[in-house]
Amino acid sequence: MPNLNLKSRLYPHYWQFIERYLNKRQSPAEKVTLVQKLIFILPTRYGWWFLFLIGLLYLLGTNYQNNLILLVSYLLLSVFLLSIVLTYQNLSGLTVQCPSSAEGFATGKVHPVISFSSAKMHYMLQLNLMPHYDTVQLTDTSQSATLSLTVAKRGRYLLPRLKITSQYPLGLWRAWSYIALRQHYWVYPVPDSNTALHPAADEPAVPAGNNIGDTLTSYRSGESMRHIVWKRLAQNPTNPVVREQQQHNITEPEWVIVPQLSGDALEHALRRACQQLLTLENGGKHYGLKLPTVTVPQAQGALHLQRCLQELALC
Repeated sequence: MPNLNLKSRLYPHYWQFIERYLNKRQSPAEKVTLVQKLIFILPTRYGWWFLFLIGLLYLLGTNYQNNLILLVSYLLLSVFLLSIVLTYQNLSGLTVQCPSSAEGFATGKVHPVISFSSAKMHYMLQLNLMPHYDTVQLTDTSQSATLSLTVAKRGRYLLPRLKITSQYPLGLWRAWSYIALRQHYWVYPVPDSNTALHPAADEPAVPAGNNIGDTLTSYRSGESMRHIVWKRLAQNPTNPVVREQQQHNITEPEWVIVPQLSGDALEHALRRACQQLLTLENGGKHYGLKLPTVTVPQAQGALHLQRCLQELALC
């Protein structure tokens, strides 16, 4: 079987063709049972050498009219053909599902849990999410397997196809299947550990008034033009600064607010909001989330935190 991970990088159209072919054979489902149309099988490298040995023994036996050599070649051929049935049976009948969605933070990893069920035993299975390399060896299908998936951007994504491979029992044949599970995983913004606002090194904080506690920071793409300090911009046009508002944290300490932003400014605000949510949850406080389009009422608990983080991922 070709290396799909390498080919997906070198030949994108190759992997797209494979995806279309696999989608026709099996569309995503919550639970998949391996049957004949979902299992592919080919000889391994050792299997091809084993077949070459059988052919060589057969030629020697017929050339020298040696019945013992012919008998050995027939016996090895029987073992070779029997192993294809055993290898196929080792995958056939296995039911695979992902009962819950995985979650993690951007630029990190998520760990989806795959569970198995079957009426018989299965041996020496290897699992990995395509087209990634991380492989898990599974020796007992009565247990679940935790896979690793590297993520980059926040959001909600469909779980990649799961590849299950087996060379049991003799290693002469390789049986594999690509399974599409109808399950998603969540990628949350990276928490910003530096939640406290600090004024710029060369600029003092804004005096008291309606903007008590405001600080100056560098302008980020997508921030509102109303917060730009125009006097500072006239003095130094190459380094615009904006006034960050903190009055919301004073008047509504249990609300996490993400203003209407875009670009880098939005990502920065989401990272700050993610850290605030984690801090409030760890502190045992009731809190809510206010986004430009969604408001999550104040509550507490793991499910509430999960809902808030999911809203941040979709913002």
